[in-house]
Amino acid sequence: MAQYLNTNPDELDLFFEKQDSLEIFANVFTMLKENVRLLAVKIASRIIIKIAKQIADTGCHSGKLKLINGFSNCAEIELDRSLERYIEQPELGILDNLVSFVRQQEKSAFVMMFDHSYSMKGMKIILAAITAAAIAQHFKKDYGVLAFSNQVTVLKAIDEPTGPEEVLKRLFALELCGDTDTRLVLETGLNHLVKFEEKRGLLLTDGAWNRGGDPLEAAARFDQLGVIGFPPAKQEKIRQLALKGKGNFSFVENETEIACAILDCLK
Repeated sequence: MAQYLNTNPDELDLFFEKQDSLEIFANVFTMLKENVRLLAVKIASRIIIKIAKQIADTGCHSGKLKLINGFSNCAEIELDRSLERYIEQPELGILDNLVSFVRQQEKSAFVMMFDHSYSMKGMKIILAAITAAAIAQHFKKDYGVLAFSNQVTVLKAIDEPTGPEEVLKRLFALELCGDTDTRLVLETGLNHLVKFEEKRGLLLTDGAWNRGGDPLEAAARFDQLGVIGFPPAKQEKIRQLALKGKGNFSFVENETEIACAILDCLK
């Protein structure tokens, strides 16, 4: 397939209309000529961002609810409290007796950390790309994306005004390499979050750590750390990371499961 696309780059649009195109692309994109690969990444990214937007638009909200008197834009009327107030003080009228919930935003940030060691190849890279794009669509700003093996690569710093297209371009330019140092990426993620009150993160990996020592202490320093695991990872070992990080854990084997996993980890 790589040889065919290299000699027929004008067929890329037709290729990506196939149902399994992303999986095939994940297995062959490193074998494409540079100009063909760049075009293929651009088309694949459009599909990935479309999938990610559907995930991000499913209704996850950030921030804590606070009860206030009155009503403002984006508030949610608390009907029972409003009726109680109206019964007690009908002379004030309906509007002055309204009680609403508003979402109080905290100074928080989010960092996604994904494994790009040797074993993270094929469809697992596509799942990481979908997750990165969904995080970008959901948070808009104050989010970072880190790739790790035995070292850490910053694909997007938290304060960098970069859109999902550029993040995916950088992601697909990475070479799979090295072992898995989970402790290093968690500590790096915490450093990126140091100026924020709430520290939230999401870790994606297909294996246990084999460099850098035990990462559980670093996981416990997050306010919320979700973990998405891919085969052949040992579920119990990486579930410990989510437990220490007070976050949710999901084990994903294919594309159909990634949306629920992302949403669970964003709760």
